[in-house]
Amino acid sequence: MQELLRGRHGELAALRAAFEATASRGRLAVVRGEPGSGRTELLRQAAALWRAEGVAVVAALRPRSRAVVLLDDADQLAEPVLSATALRMPGCLVVAVTRDNAELAEIADVVIDLSPLPDDVVTELITTRDPLDISVVEGLRTALGPLYGNPGTVLATLRNADLTWVGDRVFLTHDRISLPGDHPLLEHVHGLAQRVALLCVVRDGIEVSDLRLLAEDQASCGRALDDLVERGVLTHDLKVLCPALANAVVDQSGEDTVRRVHVALAAGTADPDLIALAGPDLPEARKWAAWLGNRAVEIQSSDPQRAGRWLAAAVRMTDSQPCGRLFHSAMTALVATGQDDLMRTVLDDRPDDDTTTDAATMLLLLNGETVDTADGPASDLARWWIGERPDWTPLPMNADHQDAVITHAELNAIYHALRFDAQALRTALKFVRHDQAKERFDELTEAGTAGDVATVLELVLGTRYRTPDHGPLKLYQRVVRAYAKADFTTALQTMRQLELTRPMPTHHLARVLAAAMHTARGENRQAHGWLARVSNDIRYAPVKAMVEARLQHRAGDSEGAVNLAWRTISLAKHAGVRPGIGRLMLLTLQLALRNGDEHIARAALADMTALHRQDDCRATHQILLLGRGLLNRDPAEAARGADLVRQRGHKPDLLWACHVLAQFCDDPRQVVRELHAIAREGGAAFLLPAKVSALMRSFGVAAPKATQSGLTTTELRIVELVRAGQTNRQIAAELEVSEKAVEHHLTRLFLRTGVRSRVELAAASLAGRLDDRGATG
Repeated sequence: MQELLRGRHGELAALRAAFEATASRGRLAVVRGEPGSGRTELLRQAAALWRAEGVAVVAALRPRSRAVVLLDDADQLAEPVLSATALRMPGCLVVAVTRDNAELAEIADVVIDLSPLPDDVVTELITTRDPLDISVVEGLRTALGPLYGNPGTVLATLRNADLTWVGDRVFLTHDRISLPGDHPLLEHVHGLAQRVALLCVVRDGIEVSDLRLLAEDQASCGRALDDLVERGVLTHDLKVLCPALANAVVDQSGEDTVRRVHVALAAGTADPDLIALAGPDLPEARKWAAWLGNRAVEIQSSDPQRAGRWLAAAVRMTDSQPCGRLFHSAMTALVATGQDDLMRTVLDDRPDDDTTTDAATMLLLLNGETVDTADGPASDLARWWIGERPDWTPLPMNADHQDAVITHAELNAIYHALRFDAQALRTALKFVRHDQAKERFDELTEAGTAGDVATVLELVLGTRYRTPDHGPLKLYQRVVRAYAKADFTTALQTMRQLELTRPMPTHHLARVLAAAMHTARGENRQAHGWLARVSNDIRYAPVKAMVEARLQHRAGDSEGAVNLAWRTISLAKHAGVRPGIGRLMLLTLQLALRNGDEHIARAALADMTALHRQDDCRATHQILLLGRGLLNRDPAEAARGADLVRQRGHKPDLLWACHVLAQFCDDPRQVVRELHAIAREGGAAFLLPAKVSALMRSFGVAAPKATQSGLTTTELRIVELVRAGQTNRQIAAELEVSEKAVEHHLTRLFLRTGVRSRVELAAASLAGRLDDRGATG
């Protein structure tokens, strides 16, 4: 009961107090609140308590003894005031539930208003019921806006949403959230009111003068508009209350009605936004195409996103007529603004077989789309990356068209970066249009070896490309960047979102990173679980073997770990697989030395030397310096390698470099300085303090606090899992402790930090306000 009535205990107490005062005369309690605010649930819980105490609880019947009469939804009664008055007898409490009946409130003995619940209470309510990922909570909060404080609406919307399980969490299958069709706000959105509401959706808010666009009786439109504001469908500035309601209005209207409204709005106007919305449905659309394209060119520098939408509409309005230059301009604008949904729509309508179509197809394929167009060099490159072609042949770079969406040189640069062929990449970068690509060569090679296609495209193409905000490219980029910051919570949450998208090479690379993060935390079972889902394709073998060898070494089989790593290096070299091989060579050397196998250690260093001689980039130089330092027990070389890692800002790799130094360094000052930097820069999200402290203790140096919170490693881990939305049972399983132990830790955390709930704990942690003196503002 406490769970179901979360946030309404004060109102329940007020109802019970009203009943206690009915001995001498009858009383009327009016409960006011919006539909879905918890009115019915409050009555149900109160009735259950009264019945448990032997009190008669009836609905709209004249009681014969001391009782409670419930009038749920009194607004539906023909005469609510007369009904309530007639039932108000000595010893009887009448509880009338209403949205906002002023007459009932005036005669009531007590009025209980159900105001919206605080966000944190609603969040705690829904995450306690189901293991929702934080992305679901954020999506609901954004879509529902002011309705998020209405628990009935939130729960009904959640039941209506398209949800799916990934591991032990629940995610939204797609980002679009609508109110359920039976929501009270939609009851009166039909007929003319529906068309007025749809106008507000399409225009993202209107002025009263915009009602003329509907070509309806203006007085009737005005009354419908007033009614929608009165009922809360529209705000006082004539906008739809929230995105979820706007989506529901569109769903209720249907695609044909939406199209007719778009055409009606565009008729007789010269508004480019309205004409673009109507698009090919507009009468004589072809006559408007060139005009719309010209308007787009005028705003392209100031509002490129909008210009892209107009250009895409202009292409679709040409009705299969030749429009080569317009088509090229549209695709160039859409690629530069990351609008791949419009790019896909245009391609479906105009599947022209040219280099522009080929480049667009490549970018869609790389982001997990399926596209049926003729093959070309760019789309072939994408099909090589996603595993549909065995390889790709670089193109001649002396015949490039400089206005192409992607030039031959840029295609070559993308290919060589993803293959981690640094020398060939250097050559290709001499011919790319984005000058800064050459200056960021090291970042490009590092993104390529990580399989971070989004960053490779951004660095090679510059302002000519923007990664779409949805899809595997952006999600994997977020995983990689969060991992580099040691923000494992964000990385793993994003990893689970990535699992919802079409399987791509990025999924397998991300699963390896997930396994690496769990390995770093000592969560071997979870690490093995992720590794089991990684493809056995040789292209993933080096990065996969990195984690497998570490797990095998920790399990006590150091010799097996060395053999696994060395065998994988041999197979990868034979297959021409380069990404990740240098890091695996360094790990092989490190494990071989620990295992007393100097022969393999020297062979690994020889391979690392040859690799750096060939590629000569920061990534290979870093591992070579650390390898030399390890094998030759040369702290100066190892420190130089650590400096290169620090330049990259990659915290897990910096910790690894410190491990390398710690294996042979007699003078602890350099290691202590590095460890202090890691501990100082790490926050609550950097959950490697135990390793840092262990390394410092090995030199007899007192370890600094890894965070300013003063919390233990276990407490920090629990805070992180609470932030991720896990229940006590899930946290217990993750940490391999009992639920009682988790409850004990949480109780201690609440007492030490001054927070009152799991949601407050998570919020304070996210805001960086958590310490053992309280969650400070």
